[in-house]
Amino acid sequence: MLFVSPTTTALIAYCAVSASASLIQSPLGHYHADQVELATWTVRLNETWDVLGPFPQHAREQHFVSPLYPLSSLNAWANRSTPITYLSSLAKGGTVEWSHIAGHDGYLKVDFPDIPWETLRKTDGWAALQHHALLHSTFTMTPPSSGTGINTSMPVLVADVRQASFFAIVPEPIPTDFTPTWHNGNIYNLLNSPIQLLPLPSSPSLESPTLYHIFVSGDYEIRLFGDPEDVENQETPVQRLEIRLDVLQEERLIAPQSQLNVVPDFVDGWVLSNDGALGVGMMALHSWWTVIGVESVTRGVQLELIEPRFRLAPLQTRVLPLRLRQTARYRGHSISISVIFQRDGGYPIEIKDDTMIVNFTIPVAQKQRWDKGGETYKATYHLGSTPSHFMVKAPRHCNPDSPALLALHGAGVEAESTFWTGSIRAQNSSWIIFPTGRTSWGFDWHGPSSVDAWGAFDAFRETLAGQREWKHCSIDDPRVLLIGHSNGGQGVWYHASRFPDRTIAAAYIKSQQYVPLSLSHGAHFTDIRLRMILESSLQLDDNDLFLSNLGFTPILAIHGGGDRNVPTWHTRELMSTLRSWYPNADATYHEVDDAPHWWDTVLSSNSVQDFIDNSLSPCHSKYPSDFTLTTLVPEENGSMHGFQIVEVARTGALARLRIRYSGNSVAVSTVNTRQFSLDLGKWGNISSITIDTQEVSFIRSPLSTLWFTRDKRSWRILEWPQPVRISGPMNRILATSQSLTIVTPQSDFYLHSALRIAHNSVSYLRIDSRIVSDEEAFQLFRQGLLDCSNLVILGGADNLFGQAILAEFPSVIKFIEGGWVIMGQRFDEPGQGIVFLHAHPICSTSLALFVSGTEISGSERALRLIPLRTGVGVPEWIITSNAADSMGAGGLLGAGYWGPDWEWNESLSWLAV
Repeated sequence: MLFVSPTTTALIAYCAVSASASLIQSPLGHYHADQVELATWTVRLNETWDVLGPFPQHAREQHFVSPLYPLSSLNAWANRSTPITYLSSLAKGGTVEWSHIAGHDGYLKVDFPDIPWETLRKTDGWAALQHHALLHSTFTMTPPSSGTGINTSMPVLVADVRQASFFAIVPEPIPTDFTPTWHNGNIYNLLNSPIQLLPLPSSPSLESPTLYHIFVSGDYEIRLFGDPEDVENQETPVQRLEIRLDVLQEERLIAPQSQLNVVPDFVDGWVLSNDGALGVGMMALHSWWTVIGVESVTRGVQLELIEPRFRLAPLQTRVLPLRLRQTARYRGHSISISVIFQRDGGYPIEIKDDTMIVNFTIPVAQKQRWDKGGETYKATYHLGSTPSHFMVKAPRHCNPDSPALLALHGAGVEAESTFWTGSIRAQNSSWIIFPTGRTSWGFDWHGPSSVDAWGAFDAFRETLAGQREWKHCSIDDPRVLLIGHSNGGQGVWYHASRFPDRTIAAAYIKSQQYVPLSLSHGAHFTDIRLRMILESSLQLDDNDLFLSNLGFTPILAIHGGGDRNVPTWHTRELMSTLRSWYPNADATYHEVDDAPHWWDTVLSSNSVQDFIDNSLSPCHSKYPSDFTLTTLVPEENGSMHGFQIVEVARTGALARLRIRYSGNSVAVSTVNTRQFSLDLGKWGNISSITIDTQEVSFIRSPLSTLWFTRDKRSWRILEWPQPVRISGPMNRILATSQSLTIVTPQSDFYLHSALRIAHNSVSYLRIDSRIVSDEEAFQLFRQGLLDCSNLVILGGADNLFGQAILAEFPSVIKFIEGGWVIMGQRFDEPGQGIVFLHAHPICSTSLALFVSGTEISGSERALRLIPLRTGVGVPEWIITSNAADSMGAGGLLGAGYWGPDWEWNESLSWLAV
């Protein structure tokens, strides 16, 4: 079956292309590598590195401070004198200077043995080990030698920078006032990441080698490199980085990226997916390409496009989402796919007639249906329009009444790892679902990772129920038993406390206590009110604040007494806090003497299995007579015993309901709550409800759900829930099932910025991004064709679409030529940047994010504040400046949260006035 986008009426001259071989001769002017041997560019990285450091900072502070710190600019490097010292409180005498290290085949060991780490650690613990270092080296680009078959096109750099936060490529000589483009490194050393392609900052010579600089921000985090006493057998912390550069040798216009493929297993010939989710990774070179059709050449397998106009920008990597449908069992070991591409201008729109077909061969695994129990399988589903996968382990016997286990892996662990899937016993009648959290690190099981975990569970229930041969093994219970280790254990605390009604039973305590922020660099310059606002954006990650929601969920917490990775006291403190809420909480703590962070039976011991069996046994407990529900962001909290906070009164602050039940009466006391709901089906005998001493009369409706809203000082019942906006912090832009649409004015800087955002999103979180021009987005908006994907709008007054949004849906922020105005204050000084959330123009369940700067340097600062990792404290709007380069958060000019209707929020906003 051939599926062609409905926007396409015909196919124009095309050429056949194989995804496993280079292009054959075609109307597009490219050649098979076997026909002409092309001489190519070469790159040579100097393995001698200049190193400056260490400088104290807390984890994630590198998103506020300049990666070039302590240099004020690149001019400071170009004009440096020797020797020169820089201030650092970590060093004896309070100063450090440049030193040199030698790399080996791209591997770097960065340490500072002269620093008194042991003394520092005695007073400040792990926080004293966190530090920043600046690294510098050079590389040369050498053009092909003269002769026939020379590839004289401008080279594209391939960068593989692992466990560093940022890096920049700079020309030599360094131009005066040159603003570096900072690229995110693969700081988590994630496997199966997309290739990182970089345009050079200046054209190299075609006649002789050209020298470039590379600057790298090396930032030591205990979670990334571990305790040096354990990992390195020494007191001195060590950064182990990998930095390799190459030149893209690819001659194909569309190159496969098979490491990004999302492919389900086939079980007895049927695809293990609720909607036939299949993803094909691909990368475009040099041109804009739009997929206009797809065809399966495999008998019995049909394919459909999920996204009608799937477009690739030059140098962009995406995963093409497809829906696979079967007309019969398929028992082959690969699927052959033909994808039809059309080349267009894209930026600006300028449709041309070039089309081509690229053939992909996708290997698939065939497995027999579960019969003995313990078999593992890979399943897929569409998270929004993005294909995602997860693993499942079959039970020994099928029982639709038996709830499933949802197993959350630790940081850096792949969901499909047999080490992980084999660590939990196969259950008697319960499926075990192993979600990915999007990647092995994901978002620490919060936000977008949480969406994936619940999405995998819901999708697998649909998968079993939707296939006739599998229905007897379906999962009828919408609740789960949560189980996890390390960061996955923290994720269990998170999910159980945010979604108590979906949890049958259930870790460091929070990021600020795992490694305290006591040695923050920016804290020395930051106003206390600003600090409060920034730290309030981290509340969403603080599991201890939500333990009131866990008083009646069975919990077994296990911690090794000799754990040197996650301190044992964290779990003790969680248990203590829980019992402060509920002294008789159904929670058990086991501390295993001398046990390390991981041991083979940590999740498969008899005590763990007994807990699972007891928790899965049917029970009919009554609801408690007195409990408290805590919420910060309603979209990330479910219900507790039928009560759910739908809207908070003040964004960025905790909201609570205390419920006391006696006889047929319920009394509710509220804190910071504007709207909440009650499922009467869970409280069948209620005849009286009192809210904040006000009795609210009600009539049972067929829907059995009541919605309550507060008007000034009184409560009333709504016939239907009132629409509410999605609230921050800023990382909420990532916490939906939607992909990103990045809208850019037509300039190289904005396009390259969009490509960086797209690369980072798919690398860290497998979030797909579509790049469109502001003109195209404006036309889609005016024609009513804009979809519900989250928007990232680059630029200010120069973005036609962004200005249209702000004109129709006004904001406190008004863009002007060269800057913006907020609350009457004008921001148009060089180097200032702004990032802020705004209402999506058509979808209440989606968001728009504006990113702008008064000039390129301001935009660069703003781009680094997009929070792609947990622990980056960014509220709903934030303004940065040149001063942030050296003062971190102390250089911010404003930050805060909006009000319930996107208005100014005086109590949770701060401006440097």
